[in-house]
Amino acid sequence: MSTYSDDNQLSPIDDSSSFWEIGQFRKTIKRMDDGYRLSTELTVLISERAEIEKKYAKMLKHWSKKWNDLIDKGPEYGTIKSAWKAALTEADSVCEVHMQMENKLMNEVHSNIKMWQKENYHKKMMNGFKEVNEAEEGFRKAQKQWAKLYRKLQETKKHFHSCCKQEKGALLQEQTANGDSALSPDAVKKIQDKVAKCQLEVEKTKEKYEHSLEELTAHNPRYMEDMSMQFEKTQDFEKKRLDFFKTTLTDFHRVLDLSNNPDFSQLYRNYIQTIQNADGEKDLMWWKNNYGTGMAMNWPVFEDWSEELHAISKKSVKGTLGGSGGDNVAISSYRSTSEYSNHDYNDPTFSSLVESSNNTEYPGYTQHTDYNYGNGQTSQDGQDGAMEDGDDLDEGEEVNVRVRACYNYEHVEDDELDLTEGEIFTMIREKDVNGWCVGIKNGVRGLYPADYAVPAD
Repeated sequence: MSTYSDDNQLSPIDDSSSFWEIGQFRKTIKRMDDGYRLSTELTVLISERAEIEKKYAKMLKHWSKKWNDLIDKGPEYGTIKSAWKAALTEADSVCEVHMQMENKLMNEVHSNIKMWQKENYHKKMMNGFKEVNEAEEGFRKAQKQWAKLYRKLQETKKHFHSCCKQEKGALLQEQTANGDSALSPDAVKKIQDKVAKCQLEVEKTKEKYEHSLEELTAHNPRYMEDMSMQFEKTQDFEKKRLDFFKTTLTDFHRVLDLSNNPDFSQLYRNYIQTIQNADGEKDLMWWKNNYGTGMAMNWPVFEDWSEELHAISKKSVKGTLGGSGGDNVAISSYRSTSEYSNHDYNDPTFSSLVESSNNTEYPGYTQHTDYNYGNGQTSQDGQDGAMEDGDDLDEGEEVNVRVRACYNYEHVEDDELDLTEGEIFTMIREKDVNGWCVGIKNGVRGLYPADYAVPAD
């Protein structure tokens, strides 16, 4: 829900006191003093928002780095991998945008308020601000003479009303005495004299009261002029604050409003374009040519015996060439089983992938299963070329080194260990050619990625 300034925010306040009364200018003085407090609160508001932007940017950066590592070490490939990473590119760009926002909020908006405070509010040695004290002194000076006449008027008014009250009491006594035959003529005469005296006092106090009122009324125009002049000074001072706050809040909006940021808009156009560029057919073809039926194969051919020929070992280990095993044979030629060529793809997206077709591993991807993508050989069902039961876990020299997990890892196969970042366990076999180590954790022996742990010491 949005809130807009309207007349409802400026409706009259039900307050019986008037600015023209003695001392009522203090509300206007307090408004000046509040201006400094409000500007301080505005700096706090902006600095807190800047801190939020900074924390959000750091969270995005951390999230991007974490997932970049996971994607690089994961099995995704090709243009879909690029689409995955587009989300991280977006996060890095948004991180930069929000860091810029934090910088602008603090170095432009926040610093401008501090500068305005320094220029418009000058602190006194003892207490308060010079501008506030000067305004208060100006109001007191403008009100001094009128306040004196007003107090005099109140005194004469009070005296006049007191005399009127005494006169009324004396008249009531005279009326009672006239109807009381038991009173002596002297007593009645005294009461009548008291009435006459009270009436005379009423006339005198009335004249003084009317004179005081005439003096105060005559001074009203001068009083209103002096007070109005001083009030306008405070209005001008407050107008500067209101205009400055409006400008500041406009700058605040300008920094926060990303809808008008061309870089921000371009960021998401690039993001969706990367996603739309993802092509499953091209990715499948890339896989076919690098890890599938499109790969070249060293097909065995018969050759006469020669001392220069090197026999192929029948030892059953990961990555052994030679298909399903058999007698030692010599390799004399290469023949491709695919009618496709890696150079059929001219898309720049795939240029780096095509150039790496001779590489034995997809970037960032290691595998310890029975599929060795490095040489295109697949061995299954416990045949030669596959890892025999327990080979990875039981063969080789044990080293017994304490290591610490750098990342979380959840096992994919039953012979793998689960890792939790920061935990200590024992490595009993160093990294093999496929990038896997053997470790023991809580009495359980299993494989784990070598890059996921470092020496604990």
